[in-house]
Amino acid sequence: MKEWNSADFTKDLREESQRFSRPPALTDVSRKAAARAMKLLLYKGRTEQELRNRLLQEGFPEQQVDDAITYCKSFGYINDEKYAENFIVSMKSRKSQRMIRRELEDKGVLSADIEQAFGEIPYEEGELIYQLIIKKAGDPHQMDDKELRRTYAFLARKGFSSSKIWKALHTFQEEPEG
Repeated sequence: MKEWNSADFTKDLREESQRFSRPPALTDVSRKAAARAMKLLLYKGRTEQELRNRLLQEGFPEQQVDDAITYCKSFGYINDEKYAENFIVSMKSRKSQRMIRRELEDKGVLSADIEQAFGEIPYEEGELIYQLIIKKAGDPHQMDDKELRRTYAFLARKGFSSSKIWKALHTFQEEPEG
């Protein structure tokens, strides 16, 4: 165990206080952009890119949007890595990793943040495919070819790879009923 040292403690405290230092001073227009950004974030979590696009769409100048984003980040209101974690948790019971990744990339989350979020959240795609097959088909042992194709198409639209889908479907067909 590390021994307590007042110099290390003071250094750590100084680094923490710098990390959460005062937010930047804002001009009147920047203050309006920041207020609008905070209001948008109040309704739903957004990535930096989503918030930036929305503020620009509402007619705020780019410099004021940058100031508002910096202001919101200084309080931790915008955190793309945390957004990715929350998004994965909310979607992991409905969508494939590939689809979740694509949606996060479309929202402007960096690949490194997505990878880190997937590394921290347990996600078993094979089990999800089985659950979705049962939900969609009821008893998968009783599926005819038409139902099999429909179930395959349903899972493919969710973003699962064809090899994982066929593996799961064949596993169900090979299992004894009971």
